Amino acid sequence: MSAYRMRVLACAVLAAVFAVAAHAQDTKKQAEDLMRQGQQQMSKGQPRDAIRTLGKAIELDPTKPELYMLRSRARDSSGMFDGALDDATKYIELEPSDEYGYLNRARVYLSLEKPEKALEDANKAIELKPDEPDGYYRRADVYSAMNKEAEAKADEAKADELDAKARR
Repeated sequence: MSAYRMRVLACAVLAAVFAVAAHAQDTKKQAEDLMRQGQQQMSKGQPRDAIRTLGKAIELDPTKPELYMLRSRARDSSGMFDGALDDATKYIELEPSDEYGYLNRARVYLSLEKPEKALEDANKAIELKPDEPDGYYRRADVYSAMNKEAEAKADEAKADELDAKARR
């Protein structure tokens, strides 16, 4: 192959690589825009619209964890607890060290009236970030659902203490 043909081929390959990269960047931007739109729909009290919008975003960027978290919350708000659980679990698969994924799934488990599973996730969130008050607040909710009022009050007190410490 001549040097000229090699250069032409190299240019064609580079052009194709740039085109693919530009398309991927455009797709991610579209997913970001849809995510913002879904957040706005949630804040306006339109969770079913948000579910549809976030579903489109997930089709464009199925590796973006935040999309699953948001859709999980929208589904939970709409009473679609099994779907909310699926999305919460997918978020945890993508972000296993984020305590908020476990707190979200614990809330869904409470909606499904599965307090034992909710307790596991609340404990995991506390294990991941023991200085985060939200873990103790969520576990207090779980203990209340289990009629363990002493444990619930102890966790609420711990959460309040951590909250006050964080504000200082």
